[in-house]
Amino acid sequence: MTWKTAVILSVSLIGVTSAIAGTASEIVQSRQSAMKEIAAATKVMAGMFKEPRSYSASSFGAAAREIEARAGGRLVETFAHLGAAPGSKATDAIKDDPAHFAELADNLKTYAADLEAAARDHPDAMTGDMRMKAGEAMEGGLLGITPHSSQKISAEHAFHLMLQTCASCHSRFREKS
Repeated sequence: MTWKTAVILSVSLIGVTSAIAGTASEIVQSRQSAMKEIAAATKVMAGMFKEPRSYSASSFGAAAREIEARAGGRLVETFAHLGAAPGSKATDAIKDDPAHFAELADNLKTYAADLEAAARDHPDAMTGDMRMKAGEAMEGGLLGITPHSSQKISAEHAFHLMLQTCASCHSRFREKS
């Protein structure tokens, strides 16, 4: 291979890599957009827990699917190639502890899937079995019931655990404001 061929090949590969990954600015914007969509979906569900008469299984399920679609492996992938970057509040802790980040991303996906299942199972109304049960809060937290637990929890408890997952991730992997 000649020197000229090597340079052309290198430049081509850089172009392909950039096209696949996008610019740092595009990646940050995409991540921020996904986080805003997760926050908006969370607000939809929070409103229904606050005012159960506003419950709509289709809206609740759609909100849960929005979160589920952006969680798990997809969330991990959005941070895999670019951690801290200008315009982003993500820290390099993501690169330092990718297993913990992936675990939280998977937990988020699992809780969202549980909430989507609750919407399917409750097409007409937010019933009492979707609400927090007495003593359930004392069992919760990321050190208590995990998404892999065999114990059935209420949709509201899954929702609170999902919020705790978000808070844990932001606490560990996001710049302090």
